[in-house]
Amino acid sequence: MVGKKTPGDIVTASVLASLAHASPFKSANEQLQSVLAEMDGKPDPNPFHGNEACDWGDMLEPLILTEAANRLGLTGLQLEHDAIFYDKLPFACSLDGTADAGLGHYVEANPAKGIYCPNGPVYIDGIGVLESKLTSNNPEDAPAPHRGVWQLQGQLLCTSHSWGAVCVLYNGIELRVFLYQADAAAQSKIINIVQEFEQRKISREPYPVISSKDGNAAYPESNGSAAVLQLPDEKAEWLAQLVNAKKAKAAAEVDIDEAEAALKEVMGHYEVASAVIGNTAYQVKWPMRNYKAQPEKVVPAKPAYFKRQTTLSLKALD
Repeated sequence: MVGKKTPGDIVTASVLASLAHASPFKSANEQLQSVLAEMDGKPDPNPFHGNEACDWGDMLEPLILTEAANRLGLTGLQLEHDAIFYDKLPFACSLDGTADAGLGHYVEANPAKGIYCPNGPVYIDGIGVLESKLTSNNPEDAPAPHRGVWQLQGQLLCTSHSWGAVCVLYNGIELRVFLYQADAAAQSKIINIVQEFEQRKISREPYPVISSKDGNAAYPESNGSAAVLQLPDEKAEWLAQLVNAKKAKAAAEVDIDEAEAALKEVMGHYEVASAVIGNTAYQVKWPMRNYKAQPEKVVPAKPAYFKRQTTLSLKALD
């Protein structure tokens, strides 16, 4: 499936990993803010414009799925599908492909053919879903959860098919086909994810913050009030941790500068030095760097805009 065919204002199978807190690319709060912006007719605050890897993934998708179908002995490979909507919740998916396994039979892992069954032998019967992925990561015995695993279970929920495969081309040279059965437990979690997301859409209540960066996604704007929030004692402990951590960081930076100054004096004109610290040999480098000439750059004008600061400013009050 090349190009987005599903709506942007509901949960779709492709964003399940984000909402399950299993994606390194987009958090649940970022996904929520993207959907709220779509509902409000505003620009996506977390846009993704694609990259060359995405372009290659689209171009190679038919080849990946054709080869996966051949390895599994499937027939009737279909690569064009309309969006499919789940009939009980505002949830949808799009499919890269489907193929027919014919009469039901079990498939066991066969690494020599690039076939893997992360949860054990899979009973493939009739039509199954094929999801194509391309990655520069090294081959895995089971794909990372965000690499199609959550997505496939969402697709199986929407289609009611009993089996599917995540077909991953690694480094452009190794195809691995990961077979999965429809998983009732995983699909129950997906239903809960969709229900929670719909509630948060209505209430506009963000998900619990999982990182400093995620905090900016959850609360991108301040209320503009000059009022000061008085932290309760149990929350003031986090402020104490921040104060102590910043002090420790400042002390560490002083130690680092002192050590670097002493080492540079010892190394003089040498680029590399080494020593054994404890039971480990370490090497420290102080190399020359080559910088190419750069033409003069004129920075284009930018309109004024407001954006919440990404880090907290800390100040001791008398």
